Amino acid sequence: MTDPKPSRPSENGRVNLMGLTPTQIAVYMSTLGEPAFRARQVSNWIYRHGVHDFHKMSNLKAEFREKLCDCAEVFIDEPQSRQTSPDGTRKLLFRNGDDLWEAVLMRDGERRTVCVSTQSGCGLGCRFCATATLGFKRNLTSGEIVGQILRAGELLPKGERITNLVFMGMGEPLQNYDVVKNVLEIVGADWGLDISHRRTTVSTVGLVPAIYRWIEDGIKAGLAISLVAADDELRSQLMPINQRFPLAELKKAAIALTEATGRRVTFEYILMENVNDTIAHAKKLVHFIDRIPCKINLIRFHPHPGSEYRRPSEERVNAFRDYLYPRCPAVTIRKSLGLDIDAACGQLAGRTKQGYAR
Repeated sequence: MTDPKPSRPSENGRVNLMGLTPTQIAVYMSTLGEPAFRARQVSNWIYRHGVHDFHKMSNLKAEFREKLCDCAEVFIDEPQSRQTSPDGTRKLLFRNGDDLWEAVLMRDGERRTVCVSTQSGCGLGCRFCATATLGFKRNLTSGEIVGQILRAGELLPKGERITNLVFMGMGEPLQNYDVVKNVLEIVGADWGLDISHRRTTVSTVGLVPAIYRWIEDGIKAGLAISLVAADDELRSQLMPINQRFPLAELKKAAIALTEATGRRVTFEYILMENVNDTIAHAKKLVHFIDRIPCKINLIRFHPHPGSEYRRPSEERVNAFRDYLYPRCPAVTIRKSLGLDIDAACGQLAGRTKQGYAR
């Protein structure tokens, strides 16, 4: 069985079903002498109904439930801490030994969005991101990623549900490609979390080979590319990955993505005062996006301790946006939510009210 490791090694040797797809669960069921349809039943209980006690899975035979209790479990990590911002944003900190990761629940109008992490730390060294200060610890398992979504969903009042999902927390999702692909299957399926692929976005710094693999696999979730600068010299300074995959290669991959999916690609552009926020920088951005059906999502830099960068004024942000539109047909400025609890884009580094968890 292709079995992502459980969220935490079980002391009793039971197999953790959290984070497994029905195909993976079906393979496991076969080892128990059970038919494949059991996998869909069990998946429905775990993901759709949030039932993690086999005894409560009422459409399973009592004998089978007892068998599952003996050899399997549904384990979800418990948040080590929870923080709440006055704007309604909630941040969850998870920990397994020395490894930590965070998830964020954001409320904006009718949207209930969860931002999940795919790695503990990050090794790509983007200079404006607090997560980079942690370095890379490890890839998260599918159970740890799905667990973030489920734990965040538990914070919602009765009658509300998660509407949107973004893989924009700690880490580079495409470095954890196979696990993220499995999670996306769980997220979008009617037996799973049933969150539309149209409302699911995965962010990448621009790992070009993985983008082509994404295209080849026909993944239906949206892909957002963190751009930050539209000339190679500056982007390489801010994002070392650009030295491996420069803008010309990234542009080809972005065009291929739009041609394959028929959807616009989103470019995320974090604005830093006097670094990449002038009209000259906007002109380079307009040149870069030529022939790419896209949307540009402008993000104000979010400060964090030790950073040399500053948040630009609203005047500079608006001037940058006004130059881009209508040269780019879709330009948005992302709301900054959870700033006061270090839950905004680029701030996730395990910081709590008592300081850094590490």
